[in-house]
Amino acid sequence: MIEIHYPLYSKTKISLHPEANSKSLLKLFKNEVVEGKVLQTLSSNNVSLLIKGKRFIARSYVPLQEGKILSLKVEDTVPIPTLKLLGMKFTDSNAVNISTILSAIKENLWRSAFENIHHYGLPKEALSPFKEMIHDLSMGLFLKSAPGLLWELIDKSGLNWEAKLRKVLLEKKIGGAADLNKLIQSDLKGSISRFLVLTDEEGGFLKRFVSAIKNIQLLDKFGLEQDRKIFLPIPMQFPDGFFTLGQLLIHLPQMEKDSDTRKRIDENPFRITFLLELSNLGPLRADLVINGKEIKGRFLIAKEEVKLFIKNNIPSLINKLKDKGFTVRSIECHCKDPEIVKQSLIREIIQEEDSAINLVA
Repeated sequence: MIEIHYPLYSKTKISLHPEANSKSLLKLFKNEVVEGKVLQTLSSNNVSLLIKGKRFIARSYVPLQEGKILSLKVEDTVPIPTLKLLGMKFTDSNAVNISTILSAIKENLWRSAFENIHHYGLPKEALSPFKEMIHDLSMGLFLKSAPGLLWELIDKSGLNWEAKLRKVLLEKKIGGAADLNKLIQSDLKGSISRFLVLTDEEGGFLKRFVSAIKNIQLLDKFGLEQDRKIFLPIPMQFPDGFFTLGQLLIHLPQMEKDSDTRKRIDENPFRITFLLELSNLGPLRADLVINGKEIKGRFLIAKEEVKLFIKNNIPSLINKLKDKGFTVRSIECHCKDPEIVKQSLIREIIQEEDSAINLVA
């Protein structure tokens, strides 16, 4: 039997039993990296998995999509072989370049686009709407409180650019150049892609910006298929002019098929993680678990003085959440090593460091 454990689902695991025609034992070696292919979905909770030519029946409440390749590392071979889930592999055509995303976040290409786009000599009719869009996105968290703010961030982020183009073309909503221009001006990837054509840029941040968004799109496709995770960069410009980049990770409740409908498994809650690094406060990470109108939260910070500041303001946060109809079960605050706090959230999609698979012969 193989058991696959997922860190965000402490009570969820995948049990795999050898199929009837797989009689020989599976030979594994410590620190060996092996692959497991999801062969077939047998029911809402069972799949057929292939490891080293041996087939197993897997029972899981964590969705495993047919055709996906699991990357597994052998941690121990005795008394029970234990394998760590490193992530899922892509086909070459859909490979995610993680370094491209990490570099874009580190350099904050969103700020570069806002501050340096005027150096390209672009026409004012193209440049002004773009500057307004970046300003609107980056100041949104401070100027707006509407429930649709998150959707507006996603809609303009560029992550849905191809989907928006496809929709308007299929529905024939583009009436001419003016309509297409309006669509481009309301989307980061659409705007930057047009700037690349206008400037004929061979390198620089415009090309890297488009590449970063493309890789985030692939990352989110992978995250949704693997266990329903969505990553979103949040450009943030403070009223004093400080421009930083937040990272948002949304973990949607798991779903299972029930006849022709889909329902949440065990009423799993939403999980939201937000990471932000500020010049004075340092890195700050907030983890929220939302189950209906009930919230549990945790803050991770890197400085003791910041921990005290956060703890002193927790009562105010609780009151604001209560005013919006939420019940707060608990909010904790912990001080951790800066390298732990500021680790990019994209690694929680690509690589589950604490995931483990136990193989029982």
